[in-house]
This record gives sequence, structure tokens and C-alpha cells, in this order.
Amino acid sequence: MKISLFTVCLPDHTPEEGAAALASWGFDGVEWRVTAVPAPGEPVVSFWKGNRCTLAPETLVDRADEIAVLCRKHKLGMPCLGAYLGYQDAELIERVMQAAARMQVPLVRVSVAKYDGKENYNKLLADAVKGWEKIVALGKKHGVKPVAEIHMGTIITSASAAYRFASHFKPDEMGIIHDCGNMVYEGFENHQMGLEILGPYLAHVHIKNSVWAIQSGDPDGNLRWASGWATLRNGQVNLRDFLKTLRATGYDDWLSLEDFSTVLPLEPRIRDDLAYIKQSLV
Repeated sequence: MKISLFTVCLPDHTPEEGAAALASWGFDGVEWRVTAVPAPGEPVVSFWKGNRCTLAPETLVDRADEIAVLCRKHKLGMPCLGAYLGYQDAELIERVMQAAARMQVPLVRVSVAKYDGKENYNKLLADAVKGWEKIVALGKKHGVKPVAEIHMGTIITSASAAYRFASHFKPDEMGIIHDCGNMVYEGFENHQMGLEILGPYLAHVHIKNSVWAIQSGDPDGNLRWASGWATLRNGQVNLRDFLKTLRATGYDDWLSLEDFSTVLPLEPRIRDDLAYIKQSLV
């Protein structure tokens, strides 16, 4: 398997700095964060706000050759463009797909639908399937596969839910990004069963970890728990076992690291993550 890093993890780096760092740390590739870029001088607030290691979807076609050259310079593959775009953003998604085709990136992430209980799941599913028909058509047009990520707070929080959505299309038309760290928050299933359920729809894998902890307690002793990010070694997912299961079910493609824990400084954290993944794959 080859290992990339999703640049959401590098909020203080420019794309140029990020690519150079990944090469020096020993990564095989980079998964670019594609969304609105911070304004000049805007401070880095979090992984998701003020993140400098980000490419704008509006200008990505114009920068495609530049980014491709940057990655070739540092010998980094590009398994996926991690776009923060929903299926309603078809015009921008098409521009990202055009750029992906130009950069020879096979996958573009597209969101499905959020779920907060205010609207019936079945309606959200039907609307998402109808909306994704256009996304799938755009993918065919540009030779790029759209992929949806298993993610808490959406209608695809588990492998089973992801399969229910994906099964409206063919595996060569769209795929699913598996994310065991997100499934700690919501949607946990036996991982082997989940991978078997996804079958040929499994297109990409994110690697991160999370953990539950007591947040507060009511006067009567009723505990309230909350989930949060953890290092790869210290979360609730035994990632060594997960990687063995992943390999046993036939997956031998890209793993894309995400680590939103902040116990360790960025560089030693990412270096340790990469070492852990490589050791676990031996």
C-alpha cells in the first residue's frame, strides 16, 4: 500500500511547504484540501479555519500544471482531491474534475447530505441519489471517479449506510472513502463486515483515530460522553488490526493519513504516525 497525507493536517504550511515536508518525511503522496483559501494575513485558527495548505476550486484548473509539477518535483502521487463541495455545487465540482483529469488524479471527493434529524432520512437519500446522477455523469465526462466519505453527521455514517447510497450506481461510476476514525464518532460496525459490504465500492481509505471520554455528569449520576480526536496509537480503533483486515479483504491501494490530535507538535506527530503505519503494514 502507498501512504499519502491529507493537507488539512498541515494548516501552517503553504502547498509548496507542505509538498516539501511530505517528501522529506517519507510519504508517497498528497491528498490536497480543496475549498476556499484563507485571505492574506488571515490567522490559522484550526485545521479547518485559516488552513494555508489549501487549493481553491475556482482557480484549480489554472493551477493544475503548477501543482502537478510541484508533486513531480517531490515525487508525490496524488490519489484524491479532497473537495469540500456538495453535490449541489455541480459547476465547481466540474472545475475540480477538469483539474483532476489534467493532473491525473483519479478521485474527487464530493459530499452526500448532512443529517441532523430536521429532515427525514429517506427524503435526504432520495435527493442525494438524484443529485449525484449529475455528479456521476460529470465524472464519466472527465474520466474521474467521484467518491463519498463515510462521515459522522451525514447520511453515510457507516459502511452499510454508504453501501445503501452507493448501490444506486455502479462501482465504476462512484466509490466510497472508508474512515474508521469518523466511525468512532458515529456509525461503528465490525470493520471486516463493513469492508465486505462495500466490496468493489471501496475506492480510498482515510486513516485516523478517535476516542470517547466522559464530558460531564448530571446530578443523578447520569454520565454524558463526547468523542474527540486521538493519536493513531491511542484511539479506540486498533489500527494494526484494521490494516490487517483491510489487506485480508483485498485492498492494496492508497491510505491517506489524517491526524487532528494536538498532544504532540505537528512534525513529530506526523513522523510517528507514518512510522506506525509502515510498521503495521509489515
